[in-house]
Amino acid sequence: MKLETFKFKRIVVVCADCEDRSDGPRHLSSKSATKELRRLSADSPVRARVTRTRCLGLCPHKALAAVALGESLPAMSAEMDDEADLRVLARYAFGPDGVKR
Repeated sequence: MKLETFKFKRIVVVCADCEDRSDGPRHLSSKSATKELRRLSADSPVRARVTRTRCLGLCPHKALAAVALGESLPAMSAEMDDEADLRVLARYAFGPDGVKR
């Protein structure tokens, strides 16, 4: 097996199955959250990848699950209820300059 370096330094993975649960989030969809995180990552000095995935196994009550990790960034899981939580995750994953004021 050949291992290679990758151009992205960080990755944010958003669970797409959370919104399908009966106790899933009411104010945030995984598609809109992923789109907003991509928009916020565009201003970041660090190259990041934002993607949706199947169940992460975290299953928060009335929230979306997400995980951010990468080079010099410890893996951190997040329970996103609304836009404010999404911005907190973006600030953690992409740095304070990754969030537009």
